[in-house]
Amino acid sequence: MKQPKNGEGRGSANVFRFSLSGLMVFCLCLVAGVSFITCKVAGSRRAWTAGPVMNIPEPDEQDKYTFTRQGPWGELLTQDISLQRPVEYLNQDLKTVQPPVWTFRGMNVAQIQALFIANGLPPQEAEKALAPDCVSTQGTNTVFKPSDAFVLSLNSETRDRLYSAMRGLDVNVYLDWPYFYPRDTVKLVLADTRPHPDDLALFKQLVYEGKDAWRFTDFETLMGRIPTLERRVMMTASLARQPAVMARLCIRPNTDIDQVATYWGHAPNVRFTDIRPMLEALKRLPKGGTISLAFLLPPFPRERLYTYPLPPAPGEPVPDCHWSTLNFWNVKPDNRLLEAAECGRRLDDDFYVIPQPGKFGDVVLFLDRQGQRRHSAVYLADDLVFTKNGQSYVRPWMIMRLSDLHALYRDFTIVYLRRKAA
Repeated sequence: MKQPKNGEGRGSANVFRFSLSGLMVFCLCLVAGVSFITCKVAGSRRAWTAGPVMNIPEPDEQDKYTFTRQGPWGELLTQDISLQRPVEYLNQDLKTVQPPVWTFRGMNVAQIQALFIANGLPPQEAEKALAPDCVSTQGTNTVFKPSDAFVLSLNSETRDRLYSAMRGLDVNVYLDWPYFYPRDTVKLVLADTRPHPDDLALFKQLVYEGKDAWRFTDFETLMGRIPTLERRVMMTASLARQPAVMARLCIRPNTDIDQVATYWGHAPNVRFTDIRPMLEALKRLPKGGTISLAFLLPPFPRERLYTYPLPPAPGEPVPDCHWSTLNFWNVKPDNRLLEAAECGRRLDDDFYVIPQPGKFGDVVLFLDRQGQRRHSAVYLADDLVFTKNGQSYVRPWMIMRLSDLHALYRDFTIVYLRRKAA
């Protein structure tokens, strides 16, 4: 390489001329520099590009909300989440606020008063609450319209005792199906910045702690004291958090896929042979990877998982837990199962009682004090069930921990069933 002589190439002071050998050396230096930089960048990226998008967390990365568990189902990675009903579904429902109505079927005022007193209410308070202007009779039923003053006068302990005693008696939909916050998830509502502070303060006064979870039953009273639709929507959106679980199957380089197939591969309407290539592909990765549990479910739960039913047309039935449980294996839902009598017949004829769930597809059944079937869910694996809690379009289809479901239905007897043909 040489610089131009004085006077050569005027105006070209930054021009360099290379000899052939100099040009070759310069090109080699460029290639070496580019290679060095590329190796450094590739090396720094290799740490986060190896494996699938969602890697299996190491033990020190796991906590009480995200962890792995091994068993005959393989290895499951679970993460606790909370689902929230779409705000678009709330506006129409909350335009008109209805006061709470409690219907005591086959009970008179004296019996209701005795029930209140037996569950923590002082006699004078029970008599005051059941004043003639708050009570009416419809045939053999007594209709009670609790005043705001009565509802707000209950302390947490009395509220828990009284509401638990009325649960399952078909007194009020929110008494039977309260908002439910296992462990410390109620903090998510209390820390939400969207609702008005006054509305949150009233919720804090009305929510009550049981021995295994927090519950909120007085939704109608709360909504009746919120003055605007916008505030009611924001408060309801926060309340409507549903505890759920995201679950994934872990496939490591040493995973026995045949064992996984033994547990999951018998599912009707699920072709495990179509899923196996994906599992084999994950197994070939340096660190393995994960696959959503939804891939292993039949079409019915897979299409509905983590979604909410659409609001029904007038007179249209709303799918409930039993409809969801007994349609679990079906490609097309059988709407005869919207009838309670048909669900009962299927459960009696097609299933037998087992001591504990241990097979994909076992049924978890909850019975009330009168032996009525109040809830059902489908066992998946470990402590996970597929469930829809309540005959309401405000409740989603989801995966939930059996321990949390048991806490939600703590007053009921739990029975496990297995299909006779299984």
